[in-house]
Amino acid sequence: MKHIRRMAWLAIMAMLAGALSGCGKKDTGGSVVTEQEKGRFVEIREELPEELGAWNPRQIFSVDGRIHLLASKKKDDNAVFSEWVQEESGFTDMTQDWLASLELPCGEGMSFTLAQSGSGTQYLLATYMAEGEDAYSSHLWKGEGAQARDITPQEWAVPNEEWGAYESVRGIAALEDGTLFALSYTSMDTLSGEDGHILNSEQLSAQYSDTLVSDGRDIYLCTEENMSMQIEKREAGKGSSEKIDFPTASSYGNLLGAAKDGTLTAASGDGIFRRDADGDAWEKLLDGLETDFALSDNWCTGLAVSEDGSIYALFQESGGGARLNRYTYDPDAVVEVKEELKLYTVYESPLLQQAAVLYHKEHPEVRIAIQYAYSAYSNENVDYNSVYQSLNTLLMGEDAPDILVLDGLDMDSFIDKGLLADIGTVVGPMEERGELLAGITGSYAREDGHRYMVPLQFGFNMAVGRDISEGDMASLEALAAFLSETQDNYLGPQTVEELVDKFYPYFCGDIVKEKKLDRETLAGKLECMKSIADNCGIVDKRGKGEKAYTMWDLASGAKCAFDRATGFKNCMFPIAIVNYIQGSFAAYENSFIPLLQTGICAKSPYQDTAMEFLELALSERIQDTDHYLGFPVNVSSLEKQSHEDRTQSQAYTSIEAEGSEVEFAIECYSDETADKLVAICKGLDKPAVEDAKIREVLIEALGAYLDGSQTTEATVQKIEDGLKMYLAE
Repeated sequence: MKHIRRMAWLAIMAMLAGALSGCGKKDTGGSVVTEQEKGRFVEIREELPEELGAWNPRQIFSVDGRIHLLASKKKDDNAVFSEWVQEESGFTDMTQDWLASLELPCGEGMSFTLAQSGSGTQYLLATYMAEGEDAYSSHLWKGEGAQARDITPQEWAVPNEEWGAYESVRGIAALEDGTLFALSYTSMDTLSGEDGHILNSEQLSAQYSDTLVSDGRDIYLCTEENMSMQIEKREAGKGSSEKIDFPTASSYGNLLGAAKDGTLTAASGDGIFRRDADGDAWEKLLDGLETDFALSDNWCTGLAVSEDGSIYALFQESGGGARLNRYTYDPDAVVEVKEELKLYTVYESPLLQQAAVLYHKEHPEVRIAIQYAYSAYSNENVDYNSVYQSLNTLLMGEDAPDILVLDGLDMDSFIDKGLLADIGTVVGPMEERGELLAGITGSYAREDGHRYMVPLQFGFNMAVGRDISEGDMASLEALAAFLSETQDNYLGPQTVEELVDKFYPYFCGDIVKEKKLDRETLAGKLECMKSIADNCGIVDKRGKGEKAYTMWDLASGAKCAFDRATGFKNCMFPIAIVNYIQGSFAAYENSFIPLLQTGICAKSPYQDTAMEFLELALSERIQDTDHYLGFPVNVSSLEKQSHEDRTQSQAYTSIEAEGSEVEFAIECYSDETADKLVAICKGLDKPAVEDAKIREVLIEALGAYLDGSQTTEATVQKIEDGLKMYLAE
C-alpha cells in the first residue's frame, strides 16, 4: 500500500504544482505593440445561478455543443450531486433521477467524473476512501432511469498483488459506440458500457498525467517525452497512437479539451491555443497574461467548447468557491501595450507570475514578460555557470532584463559592477510602516544605506528530532555538545559532502569577513562538525539505493533530521512527523533561506514601472497565497496564511516505523503550532549563504580532519590556502 498511497500524495502535490506552476515562459520574448490592433479573443466572467450557490461545481463538459456542470455538496456525511446545463436564459438544474438518488458515504473527500455516451447514457466514476476503509478505491455507476446501478469492474475491487492497494482510476470517457475508456496508474482499460466488465487492458508504457479527454471516437492523453509535453491520440482498445506536440513548454498546469469534430483546445499560463482536427499546427488565441489561467491563486479544473466555438473554463479558487470564464472572439476589442518589461529569474515562480498578471490587468499598457532558466518544481541540477553566462549575455545586450531575480547567484558581483539600482525608496517605507518582516528584508540594507535586493519569500531549515530538546538542535554548537554526550546515533552515517551541505550554509557568512578568512571562527565550526561526525560516522560513499536519513526516517532509524520549511502548507508533513514521534522542532541557527531575491537593473529605461511592480510583489495582494514554495515577507500575509483552512492539503501515505509499514496521516496542525511558526518567522534575522567555491574547498579539506588524521590547525590552513586566490579576486 505504501507506493499507491505515496502516488496519491504525489498526485495531490502534482495537482497543486499544476495549479500553481507552469505560469512563466521559458525564453519568452515579444515585441511591444505601439498601435492598436482591432479584433481579439477576450475573457468574460460568466454568472452562475444563485441556486448553484449551495453547490460546489467540480466538472465542466459539453454534450452536443451545450455546456454542462457537475456539482457536489455535503449532505450529512455523504456526497450528493447535481447536473446543470446551459440554456439561453442561463444554467438550469437538469439532474437526472439516477444521479439525484446517489449518495456516497465519503463527504467531499473524493474525485469524480460524469461521462455521457452518444446514446445519452450517463456514468459516474468516483474514487474515494469511505469511512471505515483504509485505502482509496474507484467505483463506477451507470444511470438507468431512476436507479444508479453499480457496474464497478471486479478488477478494481481486488487489491493489487504488487502494491497491496486497490486500483486507482484517474479518469474515464464514454465513447459514441457505447464503450468506456478508463485511465489508472498502471493501465488503460476499455470497458463495456453495459455492465462495466473490462474488454481490453493495456499496461502503461509511459508516464501519463491525469488528463483524459475524448471527442467521442478518439482518446487524448498527455505525457512527457524528452522534457516536453506530448498529446497522445489513440483509438480506445487499440495500441496504435499518434503523437502531437503540446503548444507550450511548461510541464505543469496544462489543460486539454476536445470538441466533437476533433478540434483540440489547450490552455495554460502561457495562453489558450486551438488545433483544427485536420490541421498540423496550433493557433494561439489569447496570451496567458490576459487570462485567469496565469493567476496562481486559482486552478482550472477543465475546458469545454460550446456550439458557437466559445471556450469555457471552470476555475477553483484557493480560498474556496468556483468561477466560470468564457473565451470568445470580439471583433471590436483592442489591445495596446506601450511598455514591455523583461523579468529574468533563475527559477520559475507562481508568485512572480501572479504579480505580472495582476500588474498587467491594472495597467493594460504594460506587460511583464518572464524568462526563467528552471521550472519551480524542476528536479534538474542547476548549472549556475550556464545561468551566469546566459544572464551576462543578456545584460550586455540591448534586451537586458529590467527586473532580476538572482537566487543562487553572487549578488555582490552584480552590485559591485553597478548593474543594480537602489530600491530603498520602495522597501524602506514598507518596513517603516511595519508591512514587511524587517528581520528578513532589513538584512539587505548596506552600510551606506543603499539596498539593491530584497527577497519576496523565504524558508528556514527546520530541525526535527526525538529524544532531543529544541535547544539542543537549534545551533551547530548546541547540537555538537549534545551529540558528544550520547552514544545514540542521531543523524545516521554521513558522507563528507552530505555533512558539509547540511551545515556550511549557516556558517558560511561567518567565516569570511571583508574577503578574509576568520581562522578562529572557522576552527570553532570545524570542531563542532568533528563532534557531530564522531557521533554519526563518516562513510566514503553511498551504496546503490542508499541515502542519508531524512524526515521520512524519523519514525525508524533517524533521531534527528533537517527539512527545508517553505510555507505553512509545506510544513504539514514535517509537523505530522513531529506529532507522530512525539518530538520537537526548531529553526536551526535562527537563519532564513532567502527566496526570490529581486532587484532592478540600473540600465532599465522603465525603472519607475519596475519599482511599482516590486511594490506590488511585496504587497498582501500578491503575498497572501501559499504556494508551498516559501513564507511571505509581508507581515499581514504571514498571519493570514497561518490561519488558513488547510484541509484540502491533507493526505495519507505510509512510512517505515520500527521495521514495518504503518499508515501515516498528513493532517492539519493546531493553531498553537501555526502561531509557533509565525513567531519563528518573525524572529529570523540571519540569511543562509551558499558559496560554491567555499563548499568545494571544505569538502576537499575535511575528509582527513573528520577521520582524525589531520589536526584542526592543519585543516584551517588547508582551507585558507584553497581560498586565498578566490578571496583576493
